[in-house]
Amino acid sequence: MDTWKTEVIKRYVVVMIVVALLGGVGYYYWQQYTKKSVIYESQKQSETASGVALAAKEAHIYMLQSQLEEAAGQIAALKNKPPDTIIKTVPVEVLKVIEVERKKRDADFAIVTNPNEPDKKLDSKEIEKLSPDTQITLNQYNVYAYKKIVRGVTIYPDWSKTIHGNLKLQEISADISKKMSKDGKYIGVALGYNVEDSKFKLGLRYTF
Repeated sequence: MDTWKTEVIKRYVVVMIVVALLGGVGYYYWQQYTKKSVIYESQKQSETASGVALAAKEAHIYMLQSQLEEAAGQIAALKNKPPDTIIKTVPVEVLKVIEVERKKRDADFAIVTNPNEPDKKLDSKEIEKLSPDTQITLNQYNVYAYKKIVRGVTIYPDWSKTIHGNLKLQEISADISKKMSKDGKYIGVALGYNVEDSKFKLGLRYTF
């Protein structure tokens, strides 16, 4: 192949890589800019899997159908129970207080409803317009899509001896991973010990 053709191909590949990287970075920051961590819904809507799914979509959080149904069931069960925390504040500061509580509980996002009007979607702008002495009761449901930290232990028996009734441990490993993405990808480390060789080994773990 001619030299000039090779150079053209190289430059084309470099340009495509740069474009892909810029696109990835742009998409990441677009998600950060457009995502919501506090979502307002009606009480009835929040008690359905579709309502939780809508909130998760606005928060840019991926949840399995089973997780959506579980969260909706928990919200329905909690609505008539005493709150874990009662906070008094002025209407204009409601959103800030909700976000502080969400971060304190390390939740992925929060769904906020008005229990006194269960069929009506809560409007944050209407709340902010209320006079400072107005009393209003809101329900905040913190939703957890994935654990922040995942730990595991793996045991490897010597199966050649185990099938003959002689249980013998060949290797054991422990790992710990931290959630790195909204769709449940984890990166961590794993430490293993081989009993037969009396050797340790350290590795990286990626879970998706």
